[in-house]
Amino acid sequence: MRRRLLVLSTLAVSILLAALIGPLIGTYASDRTQELFVTRQTDLNRFAVVAANAIETGSVASLRSELDRYEEVHGARVVVVDADRRTVAASAGDLDPATARRSVTRALAGNSAETPAPLWPWSRDTLVLASPIGHDAHVLGAVVMETPTRGVRDDVAGRLVLLCLAGLAVLLIAALGVAVPLVRWILRPVHELEDAARRVAHGDLATRVPATTGPPELRRLATSFNVMADHVQVAQRQQSDLVADASHQLGNPLTALRLRVETLSADADPDDVAQLDLVLAETDRLTRIVDSLLDLGQIGAEQPPVTEVDVAAAVRARCRVWEHAISCLTVSAPEQAVALASGDVVDVVLDAALDNAAKFAPGSPVEVTVVVEREVIALSVRDHGDGVRGEDLPKVGSRFFRGAQHQNVRGTGLGLAIVRTHVGQLGGGFSVGRPADGGFQVAVTLRRPSPGTTAAQA
Repeated sequence: MRRRLLVLSTLAVSILLAALIGPLIGTYASDRTQELFVTRQTDLNRFAVVAANAIETGSVASLRSELDRYEEVHGARVVVVDADRRTVAASAGDLDPATARRSVTRALAGNSAETPAPLWPWSRDTLVLASPIGHDAHVLGAVVMETPTRGVRDDVAGRLVLLCLAGLAVLLIAALGVAVPLVRWILRPVHELEDAARRVAHGDLATRVPATTGPPELRRLATSFNVMADHVQVAQRQQSDLVADASHQLGNPLTALRLRVETLSADADPDDVAQLDLVLAETDRLTRIVDSLLDLGQIGAEQPPVTEVDVAAAVRARCRVWEHAISCLTVSAPEQAVALASGDVVDVVLDAALDNAAKFAPGSPVEVTVVVEREVIALSVRDHGDGVRGEDLPKVGSRFFRGAQHQNVRGTGLGLAIVRTHVGQLGGGFSVGRPADGGFQVAVTLRRPSPGTTAAQA
């Protein structure tokens, strides 16, 4: 966009300079042409007087000598013809009859030479002028002059080059002194808005843009953006507070309910103990759901602090905790894989993915892989169980979703939803898939720090 604005502004200045240079060089060319015409017309008139006397007396030797000297000094060829177009006297040079025909015809009709069009560097090399010879209305002949125009054309070309160089200098000064600062002043708020919108899209709802720079329209746009961000932040905070408050308020009644059921179980008949155990199981499930909702609400409450995390080291450390629950757990990770993330993101991802693998693919091998790519760190957890049905795969990661074949397995359906929310808040990616040879895979990507970028800047 900056390049387009610079091109447009430079083009506008160029058109303005061309509009100024055109009339200036046109006026100069007209003046120099008029000057040449007046000078040569004066000489033609003098030759016409001398030629009239020579034609009347028949003495043309002196006239021919004067024409030769004129051509020698000024480089102009001069020919004197009578009324029948016969040559009476001529300078040493030859005059093209075809070139002079129109001018001779006009002169023999008693008309003076026409004012020529302005001479340009690409105009003809010579200019042909003619003047009638005679007394009163009686025309005895005509004087024809073919004069070179190189001097005038060179002057016009030199002035044109000078004006073009001056125009380029003005254009450069205008571009560096006016266009570039103006474009920067216009686009700075646009870049700030773009960066702020990207940060908000990545979950940083505290981002705001200054509304005091740039054109008035962009300042109003920045103010509107800040107001919108305020409303979004307030709405998300209210939603997160509602979830957190509801989860917290539900925790105490559930705990009290569990204690009462346990008390009843201690005094109940053996036939009732089984039913009370089912009540305890459902109470525990509700407790886990409430805890998960609380965790989900806390994730959206505020932007987690971003720092440089060695994903490979964090994966190896967390997998050692899960080795007792998953016997066939293998880890493939480089020596180091640094990403921009929160300190607990690896634990959140692995706890949810490995817990799912242990519940839904018990006894199957589980592979945890870390790959360093160009711009991201890819972390994947893959099991070799029954996997997820094709129609259910797009729904995995949605809140409270449970596959049809896993409805009776312990869980809340919030584990991967928490992972997706947490990773998305850090600007990462989340995906699930079914490998070709079976099983189920959870994959996340986390941004790598770019050279010279600190975690605070990210």
